[in-house]
Amino acid sequence: MNTDSLSVGRKSIQIELKTTHESKLAQLQVVLKAAHPPIEYTYKIINSFPHDDKSYTQGLEFFNGIMYEGSGQYGESTLRRYKLETGQLLQSYNLPNNVFGEGIVIFNNKIYQLTWQSHIAYEYDLETFKLIRTFEFNTEGWGITKYNDLLVMSDGSNTLYFLNPETFTEVRRLEVYNHIGPVTYLNELENINGKIYANIYQTDDIVIINPENGVVEGKINFKNLLNKKKVKKEVDVLNGIAYDVAKNRMFVTGKYWPEIYQVEIIAQK
Repeated sequence: MNTDSLSVGRKSIQIELKTTHESKLAQLQVVLKAAHPPIEYTYKIINSFPHDDKSYTQGLEFFNGIMYEGSGQYGESTLRRYKLETGQLLQSYNLPNNVFGEGIVIFNNKIYQLTWQSHIAYEYDLETFKLIRTFEFNTEGWGITKYNDLLVMSDGSNTLYFLNPETFTEVRRLEVYNHIGPVTYLNELENINGKIYANIYQTDDIVIINPENGVVEGKINFKNLLNKKKVKKEVDVLNGIAYDVAKNRMFVTGKYWPEIYQVEIIAQK
């Protein structure tokens, strides 16, 4: 059985056995994993920029020279934009106190922002931050990005949900596996050159996922990225990926981190 064209994950195979006098059906459950281990990457810091260390970073997006950020925590969740170079706040919107803000993405001049366990997504006008409408969804909201003409959402499992941006309804879902098994705790997402980069919650790792078949093609270890000399208060985990399409720059940060880092990833030998 050639599985090269199939996505990874759980599959159901139906087997039909025919004899001269009868026909019988049986079903077999199998799990397809990645054929090869992911490429291991390390990183090089190219530059660093100020970051609000009071922001519990959930989503990061760079668009037209401006950084956009969604932050979490009940009573503290915001959507904001600011100048990358200085950290100067340009605009901010406070979410209701009873929701926990999560990932953000910009798509077709709109901003979409998830909530953690409220099953609500917000759609804003890009320029004014005016709330246009809300959507309901059935799982938890963690990270969100775009792929072609769809949105892609994570919920902390090993599943990515591909959504219609006009209705927020599910078009398809994709399981994510490496060569060992399912890769869970997929969190903040970013589309970089057609691949989905995902923070693995509570780790220093970002994985690179093929959005067509769910294979983890790479893993970047960002251990010791945070400059602890700049830390003035307790910080939390690595979280937040943004990409500057125009200048091919990748940015990463973390929850309550005092800096955003422009990084170059380097394959380990």
